[in-house]
Amino acid sequence: MNILAFNGSPRMKKGQTDIFLQHFMKGAKEAGAETETVYLAKQNIKYCSGCFNCWFVHPGKCIHNDDMPEIRTKIRKADIVVLASPIYIDGLTAQTKTMLDRLIAGGSPFIESRDGHSRHPSGGKELKKRKLLLLSTCGFGELDNFGPMIHHAKAIANNLATFEWMGAIVRPMGGAVGMIQEEEPEKANAIFEAFRQGGYDAVSKGTISEEVQKAASMPVMAIKEYADRANKMFTEMIKVKNNSKRKIQ
Repeated sequence: MNILAFNGSPRMKKGQTDIFLQHFMKGAKEAGAETETVYLAKQNIKYCSGCFNCWFVHPGKCIHNDDMPEIRTKIRKADIVVLASPIYIDGLTAQTKTMLDRLIAGGSPFIESRDGHSRHPSGGKELKKRKLLLLSTCGFGELDNFGPMIHHAKAIANNLATFEWMGAIVRPMGGAVGMIQEEEPEKANAIFEAFRQGGYDAVSKGTISEEVQKAASMPVMAIKEYADRANKMFTEMIKVKNNSKRKIQ
């Protein structure tokens, strides 16, 4: 089995998203999968221009000469595609959305009814189905902050002819896990273990149980406590940055 993860965080390996993603990928590898993480911020991916040449002039081929043909080849080989994105403004990051928009080249302009809804069919002859999984983290504590992104990812899985929705594994108050690593390591390790188990189960069972999803998103402190601690840290960061600017000037 081949698992392909797209890390859509502009912070790449320095961000919270990658910490949880790599625990997930570790579990997938332990279950026997071949794994690869693509850091979208490092890729050369131009915006879709909306010219539709990929549909009407040279089907399947985009006008842009960039990294998307290689990315599309990787997707075709994958059995599970993981969209890993932090939440900034209620949805997928710009890096993630830019890549997804360019997948239009693999589709067809024709309209068909699939599952009682108008869709575009695949532009190729490929019949292989692959699963789409969302992995995300955010700085707020309420789970409903993931609602818009989950709705979007699920729609993508429904609209792309060769995808099936697998589900989402999310981490609210992502920064809180780092805060408690020294104070309460057992709590932090339980979160990491949940993501690792999620990766293992995705490969070995083809699904991620509700129990594992709940363990991945379980509270590690009260929302107010996290907000107070985070705000104190942000205040200190601003002071440090301002002091650095004064020294440079």
